[in-house]
This record gives sequence, structure tokens and C-alpha cells, in this order.
Amino acid sequence: MLRILVALFLIGLCGHLSAREPALAVIAEDLSGEVGEGGLEMVESLAEAGVMEAAGVSLVSRRHLEKILSEQGLAYSNVVNDRARLGRLAGADILLIVSIAKNRITQSRESVSAYGITENIVRSHSDAAITVKALEVESGRIVAQRQFVKRADNRRALDACAAEMKSSLTKIPFGNVAKSEAVPRHKVLIKPTSGGTEIQGLDLFIDGNFVGNTPITTDVEEGVREVSIRQGGNSLWSNRVQVLKEVWLTPELGAR
Repeated sequence: MLRILVALFLIGLCGHLSAREPALAVIAEDLSGEVGEGGLEMVESLAEAGVMEAAGVSLVSRRHLEKILSEQGLAYSNVVNDRARLGRLAGADILLIVSIAKNRITQSRESVSAYGITENIVRSHSDAAITVKALEVESGRIVAQRQFVKRADNRRALDACAAEMKSSLTKIPFGNVAKSEAVPRHKVLIKPTSGGTEIQGLDLFIDGNFVGNTPITTDVEEGVREVSIRQGGNSLWSNRVQVLKEVWLTPELGAR
């Protein structure tokens, strides 16, 4: 009887462990170069708030993440681009990469006349875009992705983008999203040139992974991708490319 009880306890314990909610850590980055520290923190905080309201996932907070790195003698800024390592150090199963792709603010002047008086009014307009992707730490696979784009007749487009992002994150079932979602893929054509002449045989890397030799057409998962062209270990060209549809890239490498 005792053996049966022990066996039932172990089965129940294993079932509890296997049912553990996946841990998720949020990483926010400014790809636009147009967002201050306060804006980046706002977007990151709203992303964390959305994850906390989502079902089937537990949040590894930024404070906890920085504490772990401090204990390891590491700086967050030095590890943030090594996402697999960052995820393992944090004990995260999923990294949520929140990328601010645009935060452009423009101004226009208008003349308004009333009661014989003319005034020059300055109006602000803003465009913002945020891309979110959930990355499995172990496999490196993108298991979910969203994009949010807003335009406003004030300076608050980024705020509106972030609010919509938070609302969307609460509805993503992170616990089983890897099984249920497929990230769209699009064709990317890369044909580097030098002085107007097509260059062949250069190494193409996407997100640090070797893809093939130029010129080449390949299928790429939707999102912001790091595309680089190398030769013999030397980087000839590198850029972040937002892949939302079929993309043609013809980078000019200069005289060779």
C-alpha cells in the first residue's frame, strides 16, 4: 500500500512539474533611434503588464533579470544581444523581443484667420511602429509575432501603439502558442552590386545564420531581421531589414 501511495505521489509531482507555466522575459529595444530612455521604459512596462495578464505564462521581471546578471558579474547592456544566453541565465523559456521600429514626430505650420486676426499655429504629427516577437530560448524559433502601427495628430502615436500592444499581449496563449501559431514567411532577394555590376559568391547571413551565396532568393520569417553580407570573415554590409512582404535588396558595396 505504501508503495502505491509513493507511486501516486511521484506521478502527481511529475504531472505538476510538467504543467509548469513557461517563464517569459521581456527585452525592449529602440531600432528607430528616436526614443528616449523614458519612452523605452514605458513600452517595456506596458509589455510586461500585458504578459502578466496573459494566461499560461509567468513573467521574469526586468529587475529580477538584472539581479541575476549582477550576480554573474555581467551588465545587461553587454548581454542583451546574446538572446539565447540571456534567456538561459534568466531561466526563461520564452524571450519577448519588443522593438520600436519607428517614432517619428513632424511639425507643420498653419495660418488661421478669425475676426480679422491671423495666427500661425504649429501642429505636431507622429508616426510610430512596434514589432513584438516571442522567441523560444532553446530552439531560437519565433513562435508568435505582432506588429502595431499608429499615426496621430499629436505627439502620442507611440503611446497609442504601446497601449494596443499591451491589449494584444493579454490575449496570446503563451503556454501553447508554439503549437498553435505559424509565423508568416516572405521571399527576400539579395543582389549586391559594386559600381553597378552584380557581385556573386558573397556569403549571406540572416540573424547571424549562414544562408547561402549571393545573388540569392530565400524565405525569411516576418519581422525585423539582421541581414549581413560577408567575404572571408570580413563584413561588407549589414543592416536591419523589416520583412513584412517580399523584399528586394540591392546594396551597393562600393569600389572593389
